[in-house]
Amino acid sequence: MYVYIDESGDLGFSSKSSRFFIVAYLILDYPFEAAKIMKRLLKKLHERNEYARGCNELKYSNSRDSVRRTVLEKISKCNVKIGFIVLEKAKVKPELKGKTAVLYNFVIVDTIMKNILPKMTPNDKLHIVVDKSLRRISKEAFNHYAINKASWLMTIQWKQTEQIKLSNIEIHHENSQREHCLQAVDFLAGACFHRYEHNNNCYYRIIKDKVEYFNYLWK
Repeated sequence: MYVYIDESGDLGFSSKSSRFFIVAYLILDYPFEAAKIMKRLLKKLHERNEYARGCNELKYSNSRDSVRRTVLEKISKCNVKIGFIVLEKAKVKPELKGKTAVLYNFVIVDTIMKNILPKMTPNDKLHIVVDKSLRRISKEAFNHYAINKASWLMTIQWKQTEQIKLSNIEIHHENSQREHCLQAVDFLAGACFHRYEHNNNCYYRIIKDKVEYFNYLWK
């Protein structure tokens, strides 16, 4: 299983900060189909002059409305599962507002692990892929936290021995220009952010039928 993770919004708490922080994750057993679709779509958009030729990756923030809709429609037709984590920052406890790294890890890692791990068997392999340009803390610290969280959930909280082996969990920090599935999940994060930050459901409804997991934290 491959899980691609991206985010939208920020974890600041100033008057200029976003009201929401969104984490999207795209779950695929075989990522090659989705990657091929994204790669072909970028080429086609370049040929039609619908996307700047100097941009070598599809990005939600750089795209006009028609491109956003096209990308999301393509994703919705793939064999994928989608997850969203919505953090309304007004509900964050005061003691966490000054601990960005702790909050970042909790929002991303805890919820995703709790949703995915129970569905896995000892022989399964889990590949977690994040955009290396987005990490708030070091690669090593993020990896360490994720593996420790998986271990704690399985052995302490759930007291299970039938879930995935820790040695079968791998975390990859990739360049989104080369990893087309990270480009896909960027659009998912943007669609969900648009829904909450701007109270506009126009993009989210395109992919809502593929949403398998949805967590609104501290509602």
